[in-house]
Amino acid sequence: MPRSRGGAQVCAYQLVAATSDVRPLLSGVTVPTLVAHCRDDAMVPFEAGRALARAIPGARFLALEGRNHILLEGDGAWRRFVETMRVFLDA
Repeated sequence: MPRSRGGAQVCAYQLVAATSDVRPLLSGVTVPTLVAHCRDDAMVPFEAGRALARAIPGARFLALEGRNHILLEGDGAWRRFVETMRVFLDA
């Protein structure tokens, strides 16, 4: 059974994630991509999600209503996200 990580490992991961800039790599993404982003995301600006989708060739952008950075099943946008994801994966 996997163990949870200690605080130092979580902090190290968050530092790397927050300071990594993958933008130069996005134009090389060659797989179908769906970027979903909540309009009022409390952690990442909505425009950052749009910019991510624009930087990936052929990416589709899904704007969702809500504040959560991580969409939860009880969120109002959950059903739309799941329906869109199913269509995307079936394509």
